[in-house]
Amino acid sequence: MAALELDKLSWPEVEREIAAGRDTVVVAFGATEQHGPHMPLATDALIGDHFARELAERLSGFAAPTVRIGCSSHHLGYPGTISIADETFHAIVADVVSSLATGGFRRAVLIPTHGGNFAPLAAALEKLGDDPGIEVVALTDLTVLLEVAQLGATEFEVPLERGGLHAGEWETSMMAAIHPELTDLDAAEPGYVGDLESAIGRLFEGGVRALSENGVIGDPTAASPEHGRLYWDRALDLAVEQIDAQS
Repeated sequence: MAALELDKLSWPEVEREIAAGRDTVVVAFGATEQHGPHMPLATDALIGDHFARELAERLSGFAAPTVRIGCSSHHLGYPGTISIADETFHAIVADVVSSLATGGFRRAVLIPTHGGNFAPLAAALEKLGDDPGIEVVALTDLTVLLEVAQLGATEFEVPLERGGLHAGEWETSMMAAIHPELTDLDAAEPGYVGDLESAIGRLFEGGVRALSENGVIGDPTAASPEHGRLYWDRALDLAVEQIDAQS
């Protein structure tokens, strides 16, 4: 079955679909935060919109509206970023899951499309307890992002430090594949291109601006829609593998 966008249906339509066996909902948790000089603040939310629709298509489920503000305090050094506290995020996850359970859905698939949401989502799941009233499957392993970055290194000869962690080659390519009108490849420029392992701790402790003046962790100058389409295929395959392993 093709994916259905939950908020575009009436409640009787949703009820009929659930009764017919469509009882999985995919919810993306994105962000509103800086993505360098070449991509919009909505990047993680727009990626969430697309990811939820495509994943729901594969799971014959519903795509819920993306949660468009996340845990982005490490980006607050740049105008336009909006962030919430981890505790607020935990409460949002709990309320979303409770709402879906009350509505009669059997399974909620939760996907973070912002790196800063992975750990808070894992913590939120622990707070849900053993019986939230619905099966909850969540992607909380950051290695999914690293595997996508590794694909750039093996397929396109883009070194990992240029693929980056934020607004680099692979993320820019994924945006260019789905929203070319919002991805200004002419404005793309390198940011921090040093060791990524050490960068992770430094950006969460001191903020992205301590590493990169333009907000980019990586080098997006080699990005392309063609690269992005391959990254999307791999990311969706990895997501389905993880969901199947948990279900």
